Amino acid sequence: MKNLLLIAVVALFSFSATAQSGLRAGVNAGIPVGDQGDFSSFYANIDLDYDWEVSDTWTVGATTGISVYSGKDDFSDFKFLPIAASVDAYVSDDVSVGGDVGYAVSLEDGGGGDLMYRFQVRFQFSEEWDATGRLNSISGNGATLSSVSVGVGYRF
Repeated sequence: MKNLLLIAVVALFSFSATAQSGLRAGVNAGIPVGDQGDFSSFYANIDLDYDWEVSDTWTVGATTGISVYSGKDDFSDFKFLPIAASVDAYVSDDVSVGGDVGYAVSLEDGGGGDLMYRFQVRFQFSEEWDATGRLNSISGNGATLSSVSVGVGYRF
């Protein structure tokens, strides 16, 4: 039943939506959530995305950048290089929902990498500028680094 409802909502909005494709750069800032708040006080991300329009309402793409969880108390910063695939569905001309799934490579000495995923809602102010709200997570070895963030992006 939930899948049928989701398909109906997407179909309803797909008649007026217009997907955005091309190169996009963004900056995001937020706060750690969950247990991560005990070790980190701030989250920041600079990202670079490229999206391909597959229909009037869907884009797929690739994203990378630098993500930093600022350490708190006696904990050091955690820095990652995310490499992910993305998908976005435009529910109206100005609003899309989507997410990224990939691998976050640790930029710390002796660090490895873990599964990275994020969910987002994006609002287009113009053809070039947008605002984004995200739930970000990096998960592996029994731990998850999570944050909520907001940001702005510019599409070239």
